[in-house]
Amino acid sequence: MSRPIEIIAFVQPKAGKADRVQEILTEAAQIVKETEPGILRYHLHREIKGDKPRFVMLEKYENQAALDFHVKSDIGVRVGKAFKEEDLVESPMKIIFVKSVGGYASKL
Repeated sequence: MSRPIEIIAFVQPKAGKADRVQEILTEAAQIVKETEPGILRYHLHREIKGDKPRFVMLEKYENQAALDFHVKSDIGVRVGKAFKEEDLVESPMKIIFVKSVGGYASKL
């Protein structure tokens, strides 16, 4: 049995473009929630300090097939296209693969 795949993705908007990037990513998160059952977590964060806010997404996929599906999905393609056509980001999305090694997710 394959284990879940966790990634952290970073998006650096160009100056003055953070609100538009947030709009696109928030919409994408809702679509992903409704259409991709293999994504177990898709959590968007916006940096609040500094003059160049970036976005950090914490993502967890059921398996490699779920990640592959997401990468090729319509919403993934649309996000990339919008970033490019609207000249919204400084560089391509940076993705790192991670494995949880301690701590906790919530005390609620």
